[in-house]
Amino acid sequence: MTARSPELSCVVPAFGHPELLSRCLVSLAAQRYLPLEIIVADDSPTSDVRDLIAGLAIPKLRYLPGARTGNPVDNWNLGLRTATAPVLVLVHHDEYLVDPLYLRRAHDLLTDPHIAAVVGGVQVTGVNRPSRFALAHALARVVGRPAWILPSLNWIGPTAAFVFRRGHTFDPRLVQYADIAFYRRVLKTGRFATLDRLCVGSLGHHDAQISARIDPRTLARREITGLAAGVELAFHRTVLAIRARFG
Repeated sequence: MTARSPELSCVVPAFGHPELLSRCLVSLAAQRYLPLEIIVADDSPTSDVRDLIAGLAIPKLRYLPGARTGNPVDNWNLGLRTATAPVLVLVHHDEYLVDPLYLRRAHDLLTDPHIAAVVGGVQVTGVNRPSRFALAHALARVVGRPAWILPSLNWIGPTAAFVFRRGHTFDPRLVQYADIAFYRRVLKTGRFATLDRLCVGSLGHHDAQISARIDPRTLARREITGLAAGVELAFHRTVLAIRARFG
């Protein structure tokens, strides 16, 4: 009996912290009723992650040496381009899946060709500072969770909450806002479906984040300038939408 081809690829960028990665991978292995492949793209400076993967008996778990360019987004894209399934999700090492049927349900929703992505329910725990995600999510629901609001109000949250079709990658010119730009670009290709029950957990802001090793002051000027313009436009649209909703 031959193994089924993966129907969904889970790309996991790693940069050290095997203790966080372990929880992430166990949560992926616990997903039910869907053949997965799990690709760990490792940008770590040590062998800790490689040694961890070698000791795990998780089916379809694959170790991939990272891009090692100094830009974490290059590592994300390397994993996405290596994936073989038609549906993908990017799960960072500080994220984990709560609902064991999350990916099965998301995959089923994506059989509708008009659905470009599925957005799962999220619980973000602020480690170094309180998370404002719950407030952002609530405000976005008031105005119907439009894609244009994302620059000023990221109501999607961590990348693990965003399941999409193969063929999309992140903009390597962006770091701080690469996920938001990615969400907006994918959502321009179709509608999104939601799974509002708790699907994904995330540690939020903390020193072990992959992006934490990037000094925001070194970000390209065009990233900061472009975001500022988007935030201003989205903010004014948000105010108008709230006024229209409540009078």
